[in-house]
Amino acid sequence: MLWAQLLVDALAGAGVRHVVASPGSRSTPLVLAAARHPRLACTVVVDERCAAFVALGQARVTGVPSLLLCTSGTAGAHYLPAVMEASQASVPLLVLTADRPPELHGRGALQTVRQADLFGSFVRAALELGVPDPHPAALAGVRATAALAVQAALDPRPGPVHLNAAFRTPLEPQPDDPGEEGLGEEVRRLLATPVPWARPAQRVAAPALVDALAAACAAARRGVLVAGPGPPSQAAAREAVAELARRLGFLVVAEAGSQLRFAPRSPCPTPLELLVGEEMPQPDLVLVVGSWPTSPGWSKVLGRADAPRPWVVCEHGWVDPSNRAAAVVVGAVATALEQVARRVGKGEPRDPSWLATWNAAAAHVAKVLEEAEAQERASGALSETATVRAAVRAVPEGSWLVLGNSLAIREVDLACPSRGVHLKVLTQRGVSGIDGSISAAAGAALATAEPVLLVTGDVAFQHDWGGLASAASVPTPLAILVLDNGGGRIFQLLPLAESGVPEEDVERLFITPQRWDLSLAAQAFGVRVRRVTTVAEVEEAVGEALAAGGCTVVQAVITRGDLRQRRRALQRAAQAVWQQARR
Repeated sequence: MLWAQLLVDALAGAGVRHVVASPGSRSTPLVLAAARHPRLACTVVVDERCAAFVALGQARVTGVPSLLLCTSGTAGAHYLPAVMEASQASVPLLVLTADRPPELHGRGALQTVRQADLFGSFVRAALELGVPDPHPAALAGVRATAALAVQAALDPRPGPVHLNAAFRTPLEPQPDDPGEEGLGEEVRRLLATPVPWARPAQRVAAPALVDALAAACAAARRGVLVAGPGPPSQAAAREAVAELARRLGFLVVAEAGSQLRFAPRSPCPTPLELLVGEEMPQPDLVLVVGSWPTSPGWSKVLGRADAPRPWVVCEHGWVDPSNRAAAVVVGAVATALEQVARRVGKGEPRDPSWLATWNAAAAHVAKVLEEAEAQERASGALSETATVRAAVRAVPEGSWLVLGNSLAIREVDLACPSRGVHLKVLTQRGVSGIDGSISAAAGAALATAEPVLLVTGDVAFQHDWGGLASAASVPTPLAILVLDNGGGRIFQLLPLAESGVPEEDVERLFITPQRWDLSLAAQAFGVRVRRVTTVAEVEEAVGEALAAGGCTVVQAVITRGDLRQRRRALQRAAQAVWQQARR
């Protein structure tokens, strides 16, 4: 118990504020220490897979590692999907698994497996804490190891860290042992000693690369800055992107998850996905900001054989799935772009018609989207596109918008303009799985106490419906908008739909329409449910849910039809207005 107290207190001293624990016997000393600590908020989640995504959601919004805590055996294995996402998306996370002592391993003892290196290459560090040892050096060492673990989760590249702690029985508090008075005094002395507070280093881009990028930008006539999904901290680059684009007359394309679109002075207020095509003017310079864009249209543009080799400015790693980059400039994104703007100087658009052409077409496309939504309002129909437009319109200034993968995030990318309000966006684009969306949104809400809207699909909802247990415990506004369109309709937009595979096989094997009652599932967890079938009802329901306390599921029943045909109709309309704009 004393050893666990030392460890948990040191983690708190190094900056940890949130703990997500799942019940179990072997982790008893750790759970009690976390629950009793005055500076830690401890959330209990029964399902370890859900617990991991709750912690992931917390860490995404805070930028500080949350602590996951579980017992021995298979419990820690359920953390793997969230650990993989944290690793790929550079989200700090601490995983603390309780273990059996060495003398029980390899002997058929219950709940005993090899937990060392459980997460393989997906963690930044794997630290074996061993069995509690009363030696003064060991007691001081476990405190230092806690600080080291937090630092490793933050720097040089944020990500998950695994700590494995073995305990012998008894695990529960015991009567005071007179022979341990000296141990108690040593522990109290260590608890009064501060541990190092972990802080990530500020990465600075190489001056030579900044110079080369500035020269390339200054020479370009038709530049485009493309911002892919990024953490909330990427909002710091908003002004630098806007200023660089203004000086050089560059086009800015910001995906919904980039933190650049939803802002009072957004450098990219209008979604441009519908404009992308062979007939649009092509850039002579592409600068990727943060992470690689995920929208299929811009991925095609960047992957064209005649496209210019892209420049990349990113915080961590090597962001270039095209394998064609002119250079990858690694460092604080906002700072690097500010340096580029300073080197460019006053600047001057080399081809004023470049940006003017895109802006004119964007204005026409905005009307196409508005007219399509107006038609649905008049007819009483409801599409995925109009649903997300109405929902995002209802989100209050300063709230969090959590975008589920697959179709949900694509629809927001396609159709939702800035509105001139600041929204903080969370995406799960590290590995881009559909798992854990409800749990992660609940974790974000628990960590921020600010309104949160999750937009997700019906299949993803089913995949994480256990997360409703955590969502039900959120006291602040949490709205879960479910696109109830009869399965994973994203497959209607993929090449599979036109590959010759029979439609019935695509429907049965890939789209997988669900036959369970979504509303009853939510009610089973004590969560409010509102069923909506029109655009006006979506906007009203989301607005009311984000004004009330607690969790509300908004079930948007999409009018049945071929999503591929709806999307093609929008694209044809966009192409028509582009032709009109050219005249």
